Amino acid sequence: MTALEALIGQELARPVPQGAHALTDRVRAIYGSSVRAVLMYGSNLRQDDDREGLLDLYVFVAGYRSAYRNVALATANRLLPPNVFYLEVPVGVRVVRCKYAVLALDDLPRLTSPATAEPYFWARFAQPCALVYAADERARDAVATALAGAVATFVQFGVSFVGASFESQDLWTSAWQATYAAEIRPERSGAAAALYASNAERFERVTALAVPLLPWVVSSAVEGDRRHFRVDIPAPERRRALRAWWFRRRQAKVRFLLRIVRNALIFEGGVDYVLWKIQRHSGVTIDQAWREKRHRWLALGAEAWRLYRARAFH
Repeated sequence: MTALEALIGQELARPVPQGAHALTDRVRAIYGSSVRAVLMYGSNLRQDDDREGLLDLYVFVAGYRSAYRNVALATANRLLPPNVFYLEVPVGVRVVRCKYAVLALDDLPRLTSPATAEPYFWARFAQPCALVYAADERARDAVATALAGAVATFVQFGVSFVGASFESQDLWTSAWQATYAAEIRPERSGAAAALYASNAERFERVTALAVPLLPWVVSSAVEGDRRHFRVDIPAPERRRALRAWWFRRRQAKVRFLLRIVRNALIFEGGVDYVLWKIQRHSGVTIDQAWREKRHRWLALGAEAWRLYRARAFH
């Protein structure tokens, strides 16, 4: 086990809000013994709070056919993972809500490695996560190893967007801004910097552990209270990586859009959730008049175009 894997393993053991356990119990009741692990990530984990918004959960299953009775859902999940669903459960006198994504545990190592050009998975899993449930130590270790791989992949991706000498914050914020451009994200200006600031010490620690794993000559030094890293990527290789990203970003954006459409159809209240999130993150008010139109889907498309032109997402 590498030092990075050990650190990620410690992170995964952190406590989670009570609501996450209640939701996980319900997920296990739905998918039965196919559930290998349940992971929590996102803003509710960062704030240790389950009282507002939707919790973000990933449900890792043994296989798609074992998880679903519906063959179409299993096929969709395999061809363009993940399927995303909505769930709510009572906890005492209140209701806790989540959106949860379903992914085969065996797919996780590939999707968090540099072999997967699309950042959809490794950019998320490079952030702090916590295991709500693991079926056994094998499942726990598999998740920890894959998430350490996500950090290493993220750092390897990010070094092309900074100079040869950089600080941890430069790398993470530059790489996040690049990956945001591969999705249709209603992110406010400064979102990447705020995310880094929410756990700056952690991001610097994992950077220090991931940089030595890079396939180039690397070094680091501490000056005062600041750590500087140096990665000597040959200039032609850096240019090739940036050119390749120009094409990969567009492909990833198309896949992201396809996920939104597919998941809006299987996610109860999916359209309402997407519009709420756009308004919440961008501050652009949603015009609800589309709901009253005769052809609602065409009207929704027109509203989405208006939001895009208003830069509510990009």
